[in-house]
Amino acid sequence: MKTQLRLSTAAFKILISASAAAAQQLAYLPPQKAAVILADGAPWSADSPSGRSFKLTLNKDGTGSVRATLFTQSVTWSVKGDALCLSGTMMSKCLRFQQIPGGLQGWQDGQPDLKVTR
Repeated sequence: MKTQLRLSTAAFKILISASAAAAQQLAYLPPQKAAVILADGAPWSADSPSGRSFKLTLNKDGTGSVRATLFTQSVTWSVKGDALCLSGTMMSKCLRFQQIPGGLQGWQDGQPDLKVTR
């Protein structure tokens, strides 16, 4: 009986630890913090969910640019509610961000979206 109780207690602790780790992984940055990180005027390597890659530069004044192989596009950004919103001719989306090694992972509607790294 004591062995079962110890195993049950150990299993419970493992489940609690795993749940806490999972909750931490899903914690989003406040959008103001994501904005401070991203809007530093230096280019980020960005990967879209469609597999396209480009350079994303955001400035503190709410402006920025997307530079791909064949084009450069102006964008604007702003904090709206719990998200950082990007808007341009070819893109308009509001994302929540998580910190990842080397950058940020954007999420939209609970799905991974734009990933930016340096």
